[in-house]
Amino acid sequence: MAQRSIIKDIVITPVAFHDMPLLNSVGVHEPYALRSIIEIITEDSYGLGESYGDSAHLDRLQKAADKIKGLSIYSTNIIYQKCVESLKTDTNTGGDGMGGMVTTASVADKVFSPFEVACLDLQGKLAGISVSDLLGGRVRDQVQYSAYLFYKWGGHPGHEDDEYGPALDPQGVVKQAKKIIDEYCFKAIKLKGGVFPPAEEVAAIKALHEAFPDLPFRLDPNA
Repeated sequence: MAQRSIIKDIVITPVAFHDMPLLNSVGVHEPYALRSIIEIITEDSYGLGESYGDSAHLDRLQKAADKIKGLSIYSTNIIYQKCVESLKTDTNTGGDGMGGMVTTASVADKVFSPFEVACLDLQGKLAGISVSDLLGGRVRDQVQYSAYLFYKWGGHPGHEDDEYGPALDPQGVVKQAKKIIDEYCFKAIKLKGGVFPPAEEVAAIKALHEAFPDLPFRLDPNA
């Protein structure tokens, strides 16, 4: 068992996928969202994690990965310390990897997180149980998704409008909600706020309640 838990290799794969011009309190999402897939490889298995994918963060991940190889997937406290050590010479700026992302997580936590998740994935596989059972057991078997609404431009500058079009006022937000709910049958609504003055966003909330009086609603103030 001990040898099977040793980290033999780590593969970091950058991924980019299309993102819409979604608005929030700090700006707008860029045309492509950058992510990374982290694969920790042991003697006869692998575990997966995911993280940001911009160049600054990829560099940090690789430096940490070089220090983690050879450790046990159970030694997550040591792995965290190795992540901290790998940042001592870090001169990169940025590295959130998500346009408009607001986070209070430390750089060390951001670097460590995908490795920890991959280690937990491997621990569960070696034990023959799910990660939820590894962490104390699941509390539910199903979770309802919400229709996650954003204020948004019709399209990125220089691009045609996307299939959802603009949502810059209450009417546009309600139109977006109707399209998403008609397509995916969501039973709850969430709106990303923090874009316009409070009175304008209150008007959008009231318009959503009028259009969908029976659906629960959440506001993400993002401010």
